[in-house]
This record gives sequence, structure tokens and C-alpha cells, in this order.
Amino acid sequence: MDLERARYLTSSDGRRALASLDPALGSLDVMALASELRRRFTSGTAAALGEQLALRARARERLGDDAGFLYTGPGLEMITHPVVAERRASRLARLGLPVADLTVGLGGDLRACRAAGLACAGADTDAATALLASANLPGVPVVRADAAHPPFRIGEMAVILDPSRRTDRARTFDPDAFSPPWEVALAVLQQARAGVLKTAPGISDVHLPPEAEVEFVQLGRTLREAALWMGAGAVPGLRRAVLLPQGLELDSTAPAASPAPEAPGAFVFDPVPCVTRATAVLQLGHLLGASLLDRHVAYLTGPEPAHHPMCATFEVLDVLPFSVGRLRTYLRGRGFAAQEIRRRAFPVEPDELRKLLGRQEGTPVALLCTTISGKRTVIVARRSAPPGNEPAEIA
Repeated sequence: MDLERARYLTSSDGRRALASLDPALGSLDVMALASELRRRFTSGTAAALGEQLALRARARERLGDDAGFLYTGPGLEMITHPVVAERRASRLARLGLPVADLTVGLGGDLRACRAAGLACAGADTDAATALLASANLPGVPVVRADAAHPPFRIGEMAVILDPSRRTDRARTFDPDAFSPPWEVALAVLQQARAGVLKTAPGISDVHLPPEAEVEFVQLGRTLREAALWMGAGAVPGLRRAVLLPQGLELDSTAPAASPAPEAPGAFVFDPVPCVTRATAVLQLGHLLGASLLDRHVAYLTGPEPAHHPMCATFEVLDVLPFSVGRLRTYLRGRGFAAQEIRRRAFPVEPDELRKLLGRQEGTPVALLCTTISGKRTVIVARRSAPPGNEPAEIA
């Protein structure tokens, strides 16, 4: 967004104009929305207001609330989900330190920090974004500044850093291409009294310093972020799985099951993504009373069902050596249809296998495709849920 548009939207005239419009207009298609607004406003003003109505509609769909914020398209894509931001703010509040968000964006994290009663300040390199953030967070000082050169006394503060993972052309997965670059962001974090550095959940472990505590945060079925914590309140080397909105946590200090694998038992458990990324599968196994199927595969197995939100539970019906022809014949012979196909350490994608199996009709089953002791294996199973509950799509 250019600075002139940001200035209009944050002005008293812009605020009054936006407040006068029905939020439902944001659901109109682009041409209809533009036509409606041009009846009341000049072309440039109509474009600015129409953009905000459309972005607020997207925010309500994506976040469950538009927060009354002013948005940019890239800013909305990057903003922290309120549930994730609230948890982070709660942890920061326990430190009792003022918070500086050095990559404030539109202010999603600082909104939660302010609600938690924390003294807050923000900075962003982009002038228009900093102006919108200041309008979104009345009473919170927001300045234009480079996170690599913090404008605050961060040695006495907790900082939030969320380097941009977008270039002018596309999203980047190269930490050296982040803004600020990964090593620069780490250096800034190390200067603070405490803080958190957010990044993509798939970041390679080679980029995670041993002095950091790392959380892998999942909301519903989506793995949202990896968060590196350093300084006060952080435990170096600890890895934690966080599942929201349930607020469940499992970390690498919890008791762990034996790594010795066992043959498939009556039930198989498939951990949710935050557990596997946090390498907390054995800790989950201890909770479930379950064992690994294979040392290199995250599936767990046990004799009893264990309906835990951090895994999907399946009752085992059969275990087959993998062959497309054999599996097709097996399913048709027993009147089964593969409703759900999952894989771990298996070379064939679920959609590809579904095409190879062809049309199926019959009782829905799940196929858990994996490798056990070096052999491609398919576990035919059905979803298991506590009595009185339908199986839920949780993973």
C-alpha cells in the first residue's frame, strides 16, 4: 500500500467514510463493489475503501474477526491468528517485561500483548504499514525502523521478531533471503532480555541454534509456525509441540516410550504435525501406552484405543505387504472402499494410489501406508472414536 492511501485511511475523513459503509459490501465481487462505491466517492477514495471492505471480509473468514483493523493484502497474509497471538502474549506476560515487536506488521501480536496488560511498542520498516499499525493500536507507540537496528532498549525488553518470508516475486524458504536475514534476526534476539523469533514450521533444524527453545504451534489441523524462544523463561534445546485451541503441550523433557519397535497391534496412532515436528513422538507414545511401528516412522501402535487430541486413532483390520494389484483385489473381495489414505515413509502419494486402485464401493476404511522393517506395508484400518462420538478429522 502506498503512503498516500495509508494516510487517507488513517485520517478522520477516511475513518468516517469506512465506518459509514455496510461491512457486507465486502462480499461483493470487485466490479460490483467498485460500482457501488463510485456512486458516493471519488475514484481513488472508492478504491481505498473498497480494498478495506474486501480485506476485512477476508479477515473475518480467515481469522474469525476483522478486529476493526486497517489491512494490506500482504499484511493480512502474514498476520498472526488471534488464538496463536493470545497464547504467545500469555507466555510473554509471565516474564513481566515490556514488549517490543520489531516487525509489527499490522499489529496482530501487539494487539494480544496489549490485551494481556503488557507495555508495548512496535516498529516496521515500511512507512505505510507502520502508519496502519499505529492506527490499529491506539495508544501503542509504533515507529518506522529497521529490526536489524532496534529503536528501543531491547536489553531491558522482550522482543518479537517475524522476518518477512516474501520477496518481490514470491514466498521464499531460504532463511538468508528473509528480511531481516535469519542470522541478523538471531543476533538481535540474543541482545534482548528475552524474546521470540517466528518462522515457517518447516525450517530445517540446521538453522535452529542449540541455545534456543523451539515450539511448533498448530491450530486445528494446520501447523502455523515454529517459534524460537531465547533469554528469560526459555529452556535451551527444549522442543515443544503446541496444539491449539485445546491448549495442549508436549515437550522433549516429558517421559518417553521405549524406541524399540513393535509389530502392529490392535490400534495404530498417527500423531498430529506439531508432535512430529517437535520430535515428541516417543513422548506421545508414553502418554498413549504405545510403541513405534518402526524406528524411522512416526506411527505408533498399542493394544488399546487412546483417544487423544494429539493423534488420530485407528482400529487395525489387517496388515498387507504393499502391491497395487493385491490391495485392489483385497478391498474388492471384502467390500471395502478406501475413504482415507495416509502415508509415512512411503513412496506413493495418496491421490496417486487412489487413482491406481480405481473405483471402489463398500464399507469405508482407512489405508495407512508405511515402511516397516524395510518393507512397504499397508495397514487397513477404521477410525476409532470414544463411545458416543463420531470420528473427527483432527490430523
